[in-house]
Amino acid sequence: MIIARPDWFGRRKYTGWGVSIKTWQGAAYIAGMISILLVVQLIPNLSTDFRLIITGIWMAFLLVDMADVMWKLKKDERERIHEAIAERNAAWGMMLVLVIGLFIEVTYYALQQKIYVDPFIITALIVGVILKSVTNYKLERED
Repeated sequence: MIIARPDWFGRRKYTGWGVSIKTWQGAAYIAGMISILLVVQLIPNLSTDFRLIITGIWMAFLLVDMADVMWKLKKDERERIHEAIAERNAAWGMMLVLVIGLFIEVTYYALQQKIYVDPFIITALIVGVILKSVTNYKLERED
């Protein structure tokens, strides 16, 4: 545990990934973290480089702290199954949009007699295939 406690937050179910505030302590934690960011941004005569460094450290701390909270959130078996199904459906939706986007992009550039594919789209699709393959391999080996 770093600062935030898992019992202050709940699993975000309807508005994306991450956590939602469950108690007043969670609200106070988030308000405090946002206040720190605002104070840093409002300090006069602070160089842009130093402001960037402080903001980066703040962001890294917040990400590590929230990752710790998400890892430690208690979920029963039903919640785990619901989350797994929701994550699967979200992944399928994102893959569909990426493939359609890739197709549109390739078609657009082909009509202009050019060859270009956004490396982020290709990387996202390749990483998805690799992660799925590794996960299936690992799960099959455990059975």
